[in-house]
Amino acid sequence: MLRGIEVKKVIIVGAGGHAKVIVDMLQKNGEFEVVGFIDRAGAEGFWNIPVLGTDETVGRVCREMAIKYVFVALGSGKLREKVTEKVLAEGLQLINVVSSYAIVSDRARLGKGVAVMPGAVINADVEIGDGCIINTNASVDHDGKIGDYTHIAPGSTVSGYVSIGRQCLLGTGCRVIDRITIGDDTIVGSGAAVIRNIESGSVAVGVPAKSIRRSG
Repeated sequence: MLRGIEVKKVIIVGAGGHAKVIVDMLQKNGEFEVVGFIDRAGAEGFWNIPVLGTDETVGRVCREMAIKYVFVALGSGKLREKVTEKVLAEGLQLINVVSSYAIVSDRARLGKGVAVMPGAVINADVEIGDGCIINTNASVDHDGKIGDYTHIAPGSTVSGYVSIGRQCLLGTGCRVIDRITIGDDTIVGSGAAVIRNIESGSVAVGVPAKSIRRSG
């Protein structure tokens, strides 16, 4: 119990570096107790938290342990989406994990299974899709829209009125000026400066960012 409130039990899918940050945030926040991980066969847990099964057994494990809360802590957006669909099909509930050291406007809208890391800022009237990662010290300014399963990497800055599609990756320390549109399945390289719209499926690098090839 925490201040008279029952601590909820949660299972984390994934036991890598991303999962370490998620567990650390959950333990600081105190609302959830991480009881185990779901990962590939042979994977090991950490911090005395065991691996309880694989992706194929997540539903059975949760039913046997009477756990309904899950967080999918996988770095790959495509894998995150695939596993999330399985988790939801099992009737389980995805939680959001928001660091107590992040700033999230009460007027922002977050989907399901979202991670907001320490130092991140999400301002007013921003819409964050399902399964997104807003990483350490990244910021998304007002009236932005971030599509499902997109990752805004550490130190990236997204200005106001920017629309970013689903399954995108904005690399560490990149910059996006206001009113830019970035299409689905796009990779923006680390340190890039995006001053023009980017088509879906692109890989864009440099200052200013230019598309060098299709991401598919």
